Amino acid sequence: MARKFCVLCGREEGEFIGSLCIDCYIKTKEIVSLPESIKGKYCKLCGAEWVNGKWIRSKDRTLTPVESIIYREIGKKIEVDPNVEEISYQIENIWKDVNGHTFVTLNIEGKIRGKPFTLTKVTDLNIERTLCTFCIRKKSRYYEAIIQLRFKEGKFDAKKRTVFESFFTDDIIDSLSDVVEGKEGVDYYFINKTVAKRLVSNFTSMVKDVKIMESYQDETIRNGKKFAKLVISVRV
Repeated sequence: MARKFCVLCGREEGEFIGSLCIDCYIKTKEIVSLPESIKGKYCKLCGAEWVNGKWIRSKDRTLTPVESIIYREIGKKIEVDPNVEEISYQIENIWKDVNGHTFVTLNIEGKIRGKPFTLTKVTDLNIERTLCTFCIRKKSRYYEAIIQLRFKEGKFDAKKRTVFESFFTDDIIDSLSDVVEGKEGVDYYFINKTVAKRLVSNFTSMVKDVKIMESYQDETIRNGKKFAKLVISVRV
């Protein structure tokens, strides 16, 4: 039987893939391939990312929006040699060339047939900083609903306001486009009326003796459908 040897280095012992020893296979083969360019966009105000046609906020607060986009796109588009058994990658740095073009350098580690390998790869970044729909609406003070917080005693009550605002969650705060404080109480302007109604529902489920009244204002007709701003009076 003919003795097997590596056609590049002549090694005769150890693990082989085809006519190459593991070391020469790792050195000469494109075992990991990255996309030529990583594309994406994120909101420069709130950090939301454009994913599959909609704005999404990453739950991983340890990553910047750019890092989150890089890892997500690499995970979808990386091509790996079928002999690779394990692989992981980390961002080493994000940098610009002399022309101001942005790139990312990735450190890649893995194993082929039990043999560890490390690679350094660079790919182009084409990530746009823009404004998401919510932030555009906030800047224009757009709103679909108003919650009018009022007090039964007829005068401003800071303690009751604090109790009401203790029900604010992140998505409720995100939906606020304006807050106006007056002598009689506070008006909260919401981009999304569903969020406003959910806040009132949560509040009244926990706090008793609250009077709620709903009405509508600024009714318009668009494409044959009626649209109006919801006004919820919350008297505590």
